[in-house]
Amino acid sequence: MNKADLAEEWGKRADAPSKAAAKRGVEAFIEVIRGTVATGEEIRIGGLGVFERVYRKGRVARDPNTGDEINVPGKWVMRFRPAKEAKDAVNK
Repeated sequence: MNKADLAEEWGKRADAPSKAAAKRGVEAFIEVIRGTVATGEEIRIGGLGVFERVYRKGRVARDPNTGDEINVPGKWVMRFRPAKEAKDAVNK
């Protein structure tokens, strides 16, 4: 499912007045998650999970072609931890 499919399904279930309104709703949802997590705040959605910002520390990796060591710097990443209900729904 891509963003257009998600917006269409969202519109059907939420009785959105138009496909454009459903698309704006999905885009607004994504912007809120992205913006909130970027500030360091976490988002907890009951039954779905937690979106949070975590720091992935730097490490030394190897170039698979040459075998040379490469220094990979640390960076901030977004992580999603699914709720138990979401895990159970996937594993049915």
